[in-house]
Amino acid sequence: MLSKILSKAECAECKICCSFDSYDLWETPVVTDEIMERSLEVKPGQRFADVDGTRLYIMEKEPDKDLYYCPMLDHKKGCLLGDNKPFDCRIWPFRIMRFEGRRVIVISPVCPTVFNKPISEIKELAYELAPVIFAEADRTPQMVKPYIAGYPIMLAEDTSKTSAE
Repeated sequence: MLSKILSKAECAECKICCSFDSYDLWETPVVTDEIMERSLEVKPGQRFADVDGTRLYIMEKEPDKDLYYCPMLDHKKGCLLGDNKPFDCRIWPFRIMRFEGRRVIVISPVCPTVFNKPISEIKELAYELAPVIFAEADRTPQMVKPYIAGYPIMLAEDTSKTSAE
């Protein structure tokens, strides 16, 4: 989905999207019923938490570090779910947030690779993926997070369209 701006090799080398400090646990992916079933097939015994109506992976804290890794990450092989990972993961470093009453697609400021790419390419891909991202947000509204300062907005949802169109 993101091959226009990120290669699988770049992502496999980095894995920053699969690790979380305690202050950014809000970024952990939303786990749908389908993803939960896949996760349990791949890793029986995986545990999940329900946080305000949203299912999330329970992640173990690394010893002596303020760092949590996604339980679906194999440090040698990558994501155990492959291309069937949570939608949040498939679109990262894009995120969908709510800003001033509108849904917006933002780019994570912590992806070291994407910030070396021309902003025009990033925005072009955001526009290309917008229908898919907004449709998934309609199906899974829990993935829409409150806006956080520092996340550059790539585009805002067009709210001028009505259901009568």
